[in-house]
Amino acid sequence: MTKKENSSNTDQTKISSKQTDRDTQWSFKFLLNQFKNESDRAAVILVASILDETLQTLLKSHLVPIPNSDDSLFDNATSPLSTFSAKIDICYRIGLISGKFSRDIHIVRKIRNSFAHDIYGCSFENGSVISRIKELENSFEISKRIEEAKHLEILNGYRGMFLFLSSCMIFYLNNLITEKTEIKEQELEWFYINNSTDNIENNTLNLDVELKDTDESP
Repeated sequence: MTKKENSSNTDQTKISSKQTDRDTQWSFKFLLNQFKNESDRAAVILVASILDETLQTLLKSHLVPIPNSDDSLFDNATSPLSTFSAKIDICYRIGLISGKFSRDIHIVRKIRNSFAHDIYGCSFENGSVISRIKELENSFEISKRIEEAKHLEILNGYRGMFLFLSSCMIFYLNNLITEKTEIKEQELEWFYINNSTDNIENNTLNLDVELKDTDESP
């Protein structure tokens, strides 16, 4: 590779990095604008709801599509992927997100649960909430961007930190949706195909041989 090509690649990387920084900041500002007039409880619940919905969209964009609007995997109370937790786990198990990302979204889910279930008024000054937000902050390798955001007065305490880190997650997942291609439905197996006599005969012969070998084994 020539020096000119190396320089071009470096410039492109810098442009891409700057674009990512701008987009992440836009996503964060969008969240702040959406939630700035909300209570702490409403802001957390809405952030978690966006993450939940985004994970569902990611899964639906990746899985084999279905012909009708009702999806038995997601849409009923007893559906296997109806819960936030199940969506997080299946995204990890089928390789859409990393184990670390899965763990951090679960932390957001736990923060959501604290705000949703504490009738005495959970807030961002709550000890367990602060501990989980610090855990998220330590997990993210973007401390420089967070410091830059603080200088721009975008962040405001633990609430701002929570919204910043959540916005990074949402931004990444939305990009993932546009990049992932859906799984194609598998072609019919040979024993369903009427006009494939040769395939049927060949596979039946193979099946007979396997059965014969099994019968003759000691």
